[in-house]
Amino acid sequence: MSGSHRGLRITAVVVVVLLGLLVAVDRIAARVVAGQIAIQAQRSDALSSRPDVSLGGFPFLTQVVAGDYRDVRVDVRGQVQQGVRVDRVHADLAGVRVPLGDVVRGQVRQVPVDHLTARVELTFADINTYLHGQGSALTIGAQGEAIRVAGSVAVLGTSYPVSGTADIGVAPAAVTFTPRELAASVGAVLPPALRQSVGELLTVRVPIAGLPFNMRLTSATVAADRIVFAASGQNVVLDPNATIGTGTPTSP
Repeated sequence: MSGSHRGLRITAVVVVVLLGLLVAVDRIAARVVAGQIAIQAQRSDALSSRPDVSLGGFPFLTQVVAGDYRDVRVDVRGQVQQGVRVDRVHADLAGVRVPLGDVVRGQVRQVPVDHLTARVELTFADINTYLHGQGSALTIGAQGEAIRVAGSVAVLGTSYPVSGTADIGVAPAAVTFTPRELAASVGAVLPPALRQSVGELLTVRVPIAGLPFNMRLTSATVAADRIVFAASGQNVVLDPNATIGTGTPTSP
């Protein structure tokens, strides 16, 4: 083998090794930064467990040097707020700033986030557990893409078992179920004059306050075993020393 061919081969091997090291360092840096963001998210929002955090974009080292991360994905599972269990929160964060010096020293104290979009999932089982804990006889479930309500209500000393469909009202930090079409169960008769009163008694509000990253609910979609809410927020700062939820949410 000629000297020139051997030199090219050695150069190629060196390049491959260096690229491999660069990829390894890139992935290690991603894990370190993701860990720092997860720690601050847990502390800032008083989460019961550390969320799963992953970061997108390659090469990642350019984001590390700039301290500005374009694509951060966070998953929070089983968080309980005001007695309501939230099965899952999946948030996509953009404009997440973590200075390189703070990462190197392991002294990340706060994490500013420009804006986020999220998916918040509540199962019907968890919603019904909350309602029954509040003394409600109402049970909520899916009826195709609509909400089905069933339960009983006492009016003027008489108990009426009813069922029907309900509208979902989405507020920034709560969801309201308002019966729209009610019918008495088999064997029961619901006087027409009482329909409005029964509907009002069966209207319930489920608080979804204290969501991570100060996000606010904006819309809802009904799935087979749960309700999936869209949520958003902006100008959020993950800071355990600040008041929880000090960011500026977007308007629904």
